[in-house]
Amino acid sequence: MKISKTASSGLIKFIEKIIRSHPLVYYFFRYLIRFTNIFEDDAYGVSYLSFDKKINIIDVGASDGIASKFFMKKLNVSNILCFEPNKPYVKILKKLNYKNMRVYDYGIGERNANYKVFYPRYQFFKKNFDLVTYTFYDKKELQKQINLDFKFKRNIKIVQKEIFLKKIDKLNLKISLIKIDVNGHELSVVKGLNNIIKKDKPALIIETDKNIHKINNYLEKFNYKKYSYLRRKRSFEEIKNTYPLNTYFLQSFHLG
Repeated sequence: MKISKTASSGLIKFIEKIIRSHPLVYYFFRYLIRFTNIFEDDAYGVSYLSFDKKINIIDVGASDGIASKFFMKKLNVSNILCFEPNKPYVKILKKLNYKNMRVYDYGIGERNANYKVFYPRYQFFKKNFDLVTYTFYDKKELQKQINLDFKFKRNIKIVQKEIFLKKIDKLNLKISLIKIDVNGHELSVVKGLNNIIKKDKPALIIETDKNIHKINNYLEKFNYKKYSYLRRKRSFEEIKNTYPLNTYFLQSFHLG
């Protein structure tokens, strides 16, 4: 399986490489991007899906709200439910103060439980900069990602903490779209939302990870097919071999 980890544009690849080369540059870039509506190339595909006039969205791994803000700009959103177990991001999400945004300070998993997670901390002149975006459930996978992304790793150490995940059996809302970005824990989230997926048949946009084949096999029983969105063509293509940064799992009615 081949997974593309960056956007298709050569310029964007180059800029991203520079930003991610140094932890401090990346930290401040993430801070600044909160004030924009910039998001990943393939996420623009949500604008071309067939939805009800107003929709409810679940954002799992809501981070600092970058995806939620993007969806609210591109779609007619009634409610967006943000699940984010990292306290620094929960504070940021609540400060956004959107009337139709609900913020939950826990994640989603296939059972209610506490989990250990790991993230990098960069120290610069005795000041700590926590790169919470890089929160992983697997310490070895986090180390691989650090080695892949950052040239300057000398002052990075891995910090462990505990978060709470909850299984969501039902909601009083019909869910039309689910976005999942949880650095390797995506399959557990899908299982934790099993009843909602079965009942509402929402479109799913899931960050591609090593378990993407297992996720595909799991969702196939609900008649989902996997797609990539090609922004330059403004079209969806069913995935055969190469997976994009984000994989869409769709029902036939989502494509109109």
